[in-house]
Amino acid sequence: MFRFKELHIWGLIVYLMFAAFSCEERGNDKSFTIGFSQCGDDAWRQIMNSEMYRELSFHPEVDITIRVADWNNELQEKQIRELVDLGIDLLIVSPNESEALTPVIEEVFNSGIPVILIDRETDSKSYTAFIGGDNYEIGRTAGEYIVNQLNGKGKILELQISSKVSPGYLRSKGFRDVIQDYPEMEVVAETEIMSIDIELKPFLDSVFQSGQELDVVYSHTDQIAEHTYIIAEGYGYAENLFFVGVDGIPGTGRGIQAVEDGILDASMLYRTGGSEAIRLAIAILNDLPFEKQNLLPTTVIDSSNARILHQQIKRVNSLQENIDNQIQQLEQYNTLYRNQRLFIFILISSLLLAIILGGNLWLSLKAKQRINQDLSLKNKEVIEKQQQLMEMSEKIQEVTKAKMDFFTHISHEFRTPLTLILSFIEDLFDSPKKNKKEDIQAVGLIKQNALRLLRLVNQLMDFRKMESGQMKLRASENDLVAFLRGVMTSFEKLAEKKHIDFNLLTRSAHIPLWFDVNMMDKVFFNILSNAYKFTPENGKVTISVSIDHFANVVNILVEDSGIGMSDQEMEHIFEAFYQGEHNVDFGTGLGLPFSKSLIELHRGDINVKSSKGKGTRFIIGLPMGKAHFTEDQLVQEAADLNNKEELVKPLEQSNEGVAFKEPNGQARQKEQSLLLIEDNKDILFLLRKKLGSTYTILEASDGDMGLELAFEHIPDLIISDIMLPGQDGLEITKRLKSDLRTSHIPIILLTARSNIEKQIEGARAGADAYITKPFNMELLKEKIKNLFHNRQILKESFGNKLLSFDQQSNLSAIDQEFIKNFSSYLESNYMRQDFQVTDLCQQLQLSRSQLYRKVKALLGQSISDCIQSIRLEKAEMLLLAGQLSISEIAYQVGYTSPDYFSTVFKSKYNIAPSQYKKQKFG
Repeated sequence: MFRFKELHIWGLIVYLMFAAFSCEERGNDKSFTIGFSQCGDDAWRQIMNSEMYRELSFHPEVDITIRVADWNNELQEKQIRELVDLGIDLLIVSPNESEALTPVIEEVFNSGIPVILIDRETDSKSYTAFIGGDNYEIGRTAGEYIVNQLNGKGKILELQISSKVSPGYLRSKGFRDVIQDYPEMEVVAETEIMSIDIELKPFLDSVFQSGQELDVVYSHTDQIAEHTYIIAEGYGYAENLFFVGVDGIPGTGRGIQAVEDGILDASMLYRTGGSEAIRLAIAILNDLPFEKQNLLPTTVIDSSNARILHQQIKRVNSLQENIDNQIQQLEQYNTLYRNQRLFIFILISSLLLAIILGGNLWLSLKAKQRINQDLSLKNKEVIEKQQQLMEMSEKIQEVTKAKMDFFTHISHEFRTPLTLILSFIEDLFDSPKKNKKEDIQAVGLIKQNALRLLRLVNQLMDFRKMESGQMKLRASENDLVAFLRGVMTSFEKLAEKKHIDFNLLTRSAHIPLWFDVNMMDKVFFNILSNAYKFTPENGKVTISVSIDHFANVVNILVEDSGIGMSDQEMEHIFEAFYQGEHNVDFGTGLGLPFSKSLIELHRGDINVKSSKGKGTRFIIGLPMGKAHFTEDQLVQEAADLNNKEELVKPLEQSNEGVAFKEPNGQARQKEQSLLLIEDNKDILFLLRKKLGSTYTILEASDGDMGLELAFEHIPDLIISDIMLPGQDGLEITKRLKSDLRTSHIPIILLTARSNIEKQIEGARAGADAYITKPFNMELLKEKIKNLFHNRQILKESFGNKLLSFDQQSNLSAIDQEFIKNFSSYLESNYMRQDFQVTDLCQQLQLSRSQLYRKVKALLGQSISDCIQSIRLEKAEMLLLAGQLSISEIAYQVGYTSPDYFSTVFKSKYNIAPSQYKKQKFG
């Protein structure tokens, strides 16, 4: 087995072998990439590319990427940027137009990439080198050749390429500079040819048809010259004209071939510069000396040398093909050699690596085992921490929600008794000589709700003291059995009223125990209050007391036969601010957590057991003796069990069973009905007492009952609390406003939530008014009157003009749709003599009573009155038309008898139909 040090030595040997092989592979050559963006016609590009590839065959270390832009400036700019993004070392550009391409070429040059321009320069000097034909010299050469051939005398047609590019401008300038010295040489026609197919023929047609005398055609390209020859031949001028072009491109059908064939008399050689551009690029890339301006010479190709040049070019191309083939074979041999040498190296390296890896594998496995163990431990720690964070986050969210619910509920708890207190106080002030019995009842309710507020405030203050550690325990020795019997007396009346079997079970008549009387009084008050709250009538509440002598603990069990709790509720029952799902009275959520804290101050404990639907049992354990208290927590004198802190007695709803009497003891018929939905019986009593003398009252103590009564009785107005058992006030409002049967009923919401967001929420639900507690009773009465008044105005606005109904902005969309459908159906069926209300009920899908109440509430008329009104309106229009008799009109508008029609018409218009017709027509 290898030692670790030996493994490193073998690894170093393999590394050195690989490095030697790599160095031999690479040699001393550098590799380069050239990007080339070109434009121009296909023939010119093919020759240039061929020259470049021929030159590159001698430089295998250089690669070239070519992009063709045709004649498109935007495309060429895009291609240049693409080449730069590929990471090229040098850029060669043949610009389509100098001005348009100057910015991007300047940008590439300034970024540090060498730039070689071919054929055309840019408007800036920000490039590395330029190579191309000397277009000015080409123009001069063409001018001198033509002057010599025509002996300085002749009429010239000059066909130019675009002057926006430098070749066009320079070829023309060089030519003109020569012929200006020969007065008898004159350019009689000229034009710029941008498109041969579109522009050339129309121009030449106009020249040849004009009869203009011509001797020479000087074209800036061979291609234009050849097309001109063909067009001139059609006019019979070709044989008499001397054609000179520029390019001298070799190959079949090109410039040199045209000279050979006698189409062109001469062509000025315009070298592509492909080979020269590659040689210049190699020099730049290898930091060799070079010239920035490289102008290529030209020569005249005519019948004297065209064939020789053509043959030489063919010979050069043939030799290049041979060279390419030999280079390809050489590359194949090199590839084979490199592959064989690489195979040998890989074989040797594999053997060495197998030995090294075999030894290293054992060491790696050992290290991996240790690392995996460490990672497993760390991963476990991370998962545990993550789980703890998630649990903490959930708890924080639950606590935050509980606190928000607490403040909402405590606000409701404060505002409800305040409403009752203020209302009854106002009542006492407004009616000083009121019935004494009612005064006593009002004062009793004021006191009861004032004590209720005091209890809430005391509970909050005690809880705050407990949280801040300021709650001081004062324990004294007392008789626990006597204490519990005293607590039970506070609940006896409530037990009697709800027919609840309430008992104390104990084997000991007296149990001495050290405890703080006031604190334990609050504990048992909270627990018994919950027991009575959730135990239905004819239920059972039992307190059992026993002594565990072995543990030296007194156990107190409080058990009820109520609705019980779910496992989730039991899990959170002792958490501050928590509200169970059945907590319909919206308490503070502090009672049981506070009681648990008080018991723990006594070094005791409290537990709960419950089953859904089977009741709940609280088990309280208090240690006996006084050794668990500190000296400053003990009070030697026994507490007076009859002088405890005053607590509010369990709410007994003293108003129940008190019948509200009409003033002077006389009941009277009331036109409008109100539905009151309120779970607080004191508030419900107050509203019934204040409003019952004016309106017929319907009552519901929860949301579900309220909806049922609303659909059954269709009241004229609904007053609802928002926080209700079952469906809350907002849900009730949405349901009623979206149901055709009840959508017209005005709804007033009463709530302890006074912030503007809640008021907006109520308005969106469709509530017509939103009143916060504590509310002023006079304000509520005025709100009710205003809603009825507005509804009356709406009814009067319809009057008898149902047929001309247009949408009212103060009606809901569903009510507007109802009136529209109602009117439309009457309009379509009023002329039927068998028309019945049941047909209308079936059409609108409402019962007869629901339809009657809705029409009466919205239009202020009965259904029969509406039908009568529309028939009489139609009859009036027919009478005014004067084309039908009284009988015909009666039958046409739906009456079965002309006599009955006359009676009805006269009762409304105070005139008989026949007299009405005579008055109108004389």
